[in-house]
Amino acid sequence: MIALLTNIAPIALGFIGKLFALKSQAAQENQKLMMQQFAVRDKSINDARNRADKESPMAALNRRVIIFVILSLIIFTQVAPVFFNVPTVVPTVIEGASLLGFELTPDTIEYVTVQAGAVLKFDEVFAWATMIIEFYFGAQLAKGK
Repeated sequence: MIALLTNIAPIALGFIGKLFALKSQAAQENQKLMMQQFAVRDKSINDARNRADKESPMAALNRRVIIFVILSLIIFTQVAPVFFNVPTVVPTVIEGASLLGFELTPDTIEYVTVQAGAVLKFDEVFAWATMIIEFYFGAQLAKGK
């Protein structure tokens, strides 16, 4: 019995030792593959960051041209009535009657001619200016530097 045990024990220990070695080798191989995957991902992220940092000159020029055109349109709408002697009209809303939220008579819009020398507040001007500022700050925030 002891002879049988002494012959089988080394075989069993060798088998168990080989299983542990294979498991350790598989874990090492898995860790090596994960490190390669992280290296590739890190390289990809760094490449994307480098590409995002470098803006092409044409992209900057396009953005500047768009802003210049919008600002020119804003200025034109302010000075055109003065320089071209165009009569300026302003829409005024005459509110209709309503009772408890129900419209009895609808609102009407009447256009009133503005006297010379008046300064107009165009809602579009402020909306465009706000849009330009939002685009500019959004682009600056996206740069990150």
